[in-house]
Amino acid sequence: MSSIQTDGASLAPPPAALASAAPGRRATALFGALLALLLLALALSQPASLSGDGEEYLLMTVALASHASPDLRLDDLARARPLMPGYEPALDELGRGIAAGALVPRQGYYRGNDGRAYSLHFFGYPALAALPFKLLQWSGGNPLRCFQVANLTLVWLLGLCLLRLFGSAPKALAGVALFLGCGGILYWNWSSPEVVSAAALLAALVCWCSGAPRRGGLLAGVAALQNPSIVFVLGGAPLLALCLHYRRDAGLGANLRAMLTPRMLAGLAIGLAIWALSPAFNLVEFGTPSLIAKVATARELISLARLHSLYFDLNQGMLIAIPGVAAALLLSAWRTGTAPSRRLGALALLLAVALTVSFAVPALSVHNWNSGAAGVMRYAFWAAMPLVFLLLWRLRGRRWPALPIALLAAGQALAMAHASQYLYTQFSPLAGWVMRHAPSLYNPEPEIFAERATHGELQLDPGKVYAFEQDGVVFKALYHSSLPDPQARLCGEAPAAAGGAGQWRYLNRPAACSVPVKLAAGQFQRGAGLLLGAGWSEVEQGRGVWSDSARSQLVLSYTRGTPPQQLIIQGYYLDGNHRTRVAVNGKDLGWFDLQAGAPLAVPVTGAEHAMTIELTHEAPHSPGPQDGRQLAFFLQGTTLR
Repeated sequence: MSSIQTDGASLAPPPAALASAAPGRRATALFGALLALLLLALALSQPASLSGDGEEYLLMTVALASHASPDLRLDDLARARPLMPGYEPALDELGRGIAAGALVPRQGYYRGNDGRAYSLHFFGYPALAALPFKLLQWSGGNPLRCFQVANLTLVWLLGLCLLRLFGSAPKALAGVALFLGCGGILYWNWSSPEVVSAAALLAALVCWCSGAPRRGGLLAGVAALQNPSIVFVLGGAPLLALCLHYRRDAGLGANLRAMLTPRMLAGLAIGLAIWALSPAFNLVEFGTPSLIAKVATARELISLARLHSLYFDLNQGMLIAIPGVAAALLLSAWRTGTAPSRRLGALALLLAVALTVSFAVPALSVHNWNSGAAGVMRYAFWAAMPLVFLLLWRLRGRRWPALPIALLAAGQALAMAHASQYLYTQFSPLAGWVMRHAPSLYNPEPEIFAERATHGELQLDPGKVYAFEQDGVVFKALYHSSLPDPQARLCGEAPAAAGGAGQWRYLNRPAACSVPVKLAAGQFQRGAGLLLGAGWSEVEQGRGVWSDSARSQLVLSYTRGTPPQQLIIQGYYLDGNHRTRVAVNGKDLGWFDLQAGAPLAVPVTGAEHAMTIELTHEAPHSPGPQDGRQLAFFLQGTTLR
């Protein structure tokens, strides 16, 4: 993108200049109408449905629309029931808990200090959806579309903010398209606040840096209502604006005074006041600033591995959402401009990255890391908005180069097409390809790997091995370091149970599990895999054969390419016998209780496709006066693996 320049003092007009370049009221009204029609067409293209934490948000929306308070009552559950087919058991359980006055009526719902039942999540997002809910009910529409209305209204407001930034309707529409192409198209129809948070955050940054800090504060507060860590934008946005508008002909003090105007301070105060609604409510009702932080997070889960996962995981990392944006930012940071402007551009990029980290770190503590997602992780989607903003900022006020913009659009379109192909309990096509061809290059956070390998949510079990396989071939496996023999467990065997401290590790391209060779009584004959040598009685067809001597010999043959590693001899003893001495190909393995069915390790020998087994019996004897045979062990079958 050779003509996308890096910002510097000589390139960045002051906020007032940007504001004066904004389109007039008529142009703004026409643009708003056009964008509204386009978003309406998008809304009508898909039916409304519940997703994410939609159960809680819908119940709160019904409550707010019914009695203007977020507490959940039995009448609210009755009103919501027709809108929630399939949720009847959950609603029944919640209703019983509310009626019984339980402190936790059901998982995800808690009783407040005022004695009323509330959702775990804050009611800011349902408050935005309550008015559309009532209007849709009144007009005969599907009330579930209230979440579509709330989501797309914020996208519409984002479009108006971009019109202010660019002063051009086509560029503003392209900016909205870029937002949708960075994850918005994946989440716009979710009944969860991801799109509201992301669109409001991006719009807030646009307003802050284009001379409308009070609008920026309002939008930042809305963005932080359901995702509180977005509050850090109140500290980061002024610094980013300072960097983008920094005038090198004035000192730092003069630049700070120019930036920290009463309007800027008012914007910060507005954003902080709106954000504070959630912790204030939680303090009053639950005695803690964040009930979610208390019951659904743990500090010890915060780790560099999770931070890396949020950005670079091939299933749900931020890179899945913004590959084109990231490439464009890195390329444009160094291609043009003077050295001072490149330094300011690099500083702006570092500030944007720092903002994403500040948003992400609190999210690292959540219990369910592989949470419900549409391709990219929900946190990674809205946390990426500072980077999207920075690219949009660098594109303002200049001619857009056709080829780089086309490559950016194609890259983001491919990213969205890829992210829409799988669920959060499935590996992405990209992750699957890497694990098939270079599994050592991708070691995801263990919860992500295990849940996608098993296609369901679970608690990691140190005694199990989780494997990614295709067509019966295992390419990558996850195991706990306390497990004695992960390869054996992977092949369906049962080593000693795992226990004690340890960590999760990966096994890349584990050895193929041998296909067992099982021989039963019907194969106890020459040419059928098992040859009975000396020391055996007659085969009792369909059942097995008794040993008839102090020693008995077997010859097992097999045709597979890899020598077997284990031998299991099935059968049972005559009274007085409890163990057998086993030798394989002349090597003594010791005494074993064959009746227990434990696998015996096969020694490595030079023999191919056959092994000779000699059994020495403990106490062979006659079963009675009418039977002179010296019996000890009744052989029912063998297994090689």
